[in-house]
Amino acid sequence: MQRPLLSLHSILEALEIDAACLSLLEHTSEYHDFIHADTPESIYRAIRTIGSILDTPQRADQLAENLEERINIISHKLKFIADENKPKVTFFRDVSPTVMAEDGYLANLVQIAGGIHQTGVSAEESNPDLLIIFNEKPISQLLTGLPRALSSWSQTDAVANNRIYIIHHPGYLRQPSARVADDTEILAEIFYPKYFVFGRNEDVWMNFEWQ
Repeated sequence: MQRPLLSLHSILEALEIDAACLSLLEHTSEYHDFIHADTPESIYRAIRTIGSILDTPQRADQLAENLEERINIISHKLKFIADENKPKVTFFRDVSPTVMAEDGYLANLVQIAGGIHQTGVSAEESNPDLLIIFNEKPISQLLTGLPRALSSWSQTDAVANNRIYIIHHPGYLRQPSARVADDTEILAEIFYPKYFVFGRNEDVWMNFEWQ
């Protein structure tokens, strides 16, 4: 799997630190370690490391604790769900042609949000319960071409049950960042709409109905 790099801009913004400090971070001995953070725990550590380097440890601790608390709420609610009851999820970074998203950050968040991340398999082999698409094109263009692009997946449970979702906001689920709790909440409310309602369908994602 690819390892998308941590968004330092998002962390500086969350800590209310000038983006000009980015160059300072890039020249530290810790840079190589925190730039590859792709789990919630490693992101918390990265935030605290950055806070220490930039002399804002208290603010960094508060941010990390807040993110951890939000993610723990999701983990605790889902801890008794058996694996056989968890939705199988396939991600696409593009649909024309179809390109699966297979990075470690997504895999980690899917597990926390109570799903099973499927990669590198065909529709027949996987039969996903959900399809999630990252939209980098104008939404009108994507919606027009989506039915044909996903025709090979038309016999899957995801399509049969209209569980196709488009992440149309470019600021979420693309890479590890200070929005890790938001990303986890977005997946949790898509996977388990009866358990979680965060309202992110208003600004981040939409449900595409095949029929």
